[in-house]
Amino acid sequence: MCGFADVGSRAERFVCSPWHVLANAGTVFNGLALAIGALLLWRFWPRRVSGRAGSLLLAIGGLLVVGVGLTPWDLLPDAHHAFALLQAPLQWAGMLLLVRATWHGALPRAVPVVTASAAMLSIAGFALFVDALAGGPSASLGLGLTERVAFDTLTLWSAVVGVLLLRQRPPQAQAQAQAQAQAQAAAAISAGRGTRPRRASSSP
Repeated sequence: MCGFADVGSRAERFVCSPWHVLANAGTVFNGLALAIGALLLWRFWPRRVSGRAGSLLLAIGGLLVVGVGLTPWDLLPDAHHAFALLQAPLQWAGMLLLVRATWHGALPRAVPVVTASAAMLSIAGFALFVDALAGGPSASLGLGLTERVAFDTLTLWSAVVGVLLLRQRPPQAQAQAQAQAQAQAAAAISAGRGTRPRRASSSP
């Protein structure tokens, strides 16, 4: 959002995009949405340690995104980088834990597949971003593109998986509905047996 323009010329100056405040506010909102979404989707994950731990790490990752937005790079670069570098591995760990929790669960297979694919793509993008910062071959792709692949992939994953989960009933609700249906079927069978007319006894 901010940087030096016309570098090397007499007109070199430090400028900021007129939309930098809105961009920072959007980052804060995005982080809050990620954290709140992770908590709201808590009931969808299997009741396993990996599922609960993964959801918790995603919520913490969302709060770290809030920190990224509250510490603009042009004003607080060290804090900005620290929040970003903490958020990425925490979210990767949370996503991989959710892959483990949901791979053999009742949720659609698309959930763990999309989650694993997004995590791998984000990690690859982060490696390219670090290489570009160091002036490596990835610099030809540009810092902006590699950074977007590294971090925005996580945001897109949250939206896609959120839609997939909201189209499903939580596993606990599915189990309760199945148990209720079985109980109703058993009650109907018992009632049918209880009201079955008896055969008339034959006279000797």
